[in-house]
Amino acid sequence: MTDRDDWSGWDEGTDDRVGRKRDRLARLLSVASILYSRGSTEAGVPVGEIARLTGMTTRTVYRDIRALEDELDVPVFQAGRGRYGIERKFFLPPLRLSVPEAIVLFLAARLIARWSDQYDAAVVSAFTKLADALPQPIANHVAATMNVVGHHDPNEPFSRSFSAVARGWAEGRVVEITYDPGTGEAKRTRVRPYFLEPDAALRSVYLIAWDEPVNAMRTYKVERIQSATLTTDRYEIPDGFDPDTWLANSWGIWSPDSTPPVRVRLRFSPDVAHRVREAVWHRSQELSELPDGGVELAVTVNGIVEIRPWILSWGDGVEVLEPPELREAVATAVRAAADRYDT
Repeated sequence: MTDRDDWSGWDEGTDDRVGRKRDRLARLLSVASILYSRGSTEAGVPVGEIARLTGMTTRTVYRDIRALEDELDVPVFQAGRGRYGIERKFFLPPLRLSVPEAIVLFLAARLIARWSDQYDAAVVSAFTKLADALPQPIANHVAATMNVVGHHDPNEPFSRSFSAVARGWAEGRVVEITYDPGTGEAKRTRVRPYFLEPDAALRSVYLIAWDEPVNAMRTYKVERIQSATLTTDRYEIPDGFDPDTWLANSWGIWSPDSTPPVRVRLRFSPDVAHRVREAVWHRSQELSELPDGGVELAVTVNGIVEIRPWILSWGDGVEVLEPPELREAVATAVRAAADRYDT
């Protein structure tokens, strides 16, 4: 057998970076599938058998097994000399989706593609598997959407950190992290993951966790986690923890641990009132019609920092009525912007 770094369908002659990424990922998924289906027992599966089933050399199989461990954090175990397997609990059971359910996941893929600005192997891997279970027209669109993600540069530190905290949350295991707060020095701490929450506005993922050294809840931006190590120490999420309650007054992701709730009142002009009426902007919102055709929106949120950029995005179509500190903050920002254009 000649030394091939490919399997059926791999085009060695192409210079398409996205195509090569996609095909390499498909090859890794093929190896992972064999490790899972044939090597989930204590005996594992011989590397030679994997090579025979995929048409690769044993050297390539060994390299792909290392890639599964190092790049995708797949829990591969060695069952003996030249024999490997994957812990069965690492993968979820297959899903049987209706067409409407499949379309919902397709929409999620579209959101991820628009949100992501870096290549994430977990995203591509998940939706590559999803495409196999979808009707062909939708599967084609999922593949095209993942091509968009494939054009991004890889963010391996984020992928490793995300994988560690995601597994910690799923398996109830403490995670040791090194965190860059954005200001000041990085800190080392131990956390018990309680929830992962995306923030589309900031294009980020946040970890809501119990911080053991400070003995309190904390929120961490996963993109700022410099390193994350999954420990063997176990924990249980308290029965009383409810992420929706925890984030009830959050405009984005800020929680009440350090930002007390404030009531915000906004007056929108008739020109933009119809857009304000079309959406539910916050679970606490109160909408009142005004005599001139405008609307007043009142919400209770954790602090004023997160909501301020959203208010500024409405330009002269909105006026802050309260609280005074938010009104002044928006006025200062508007004056500073106007000064830049005053030439």
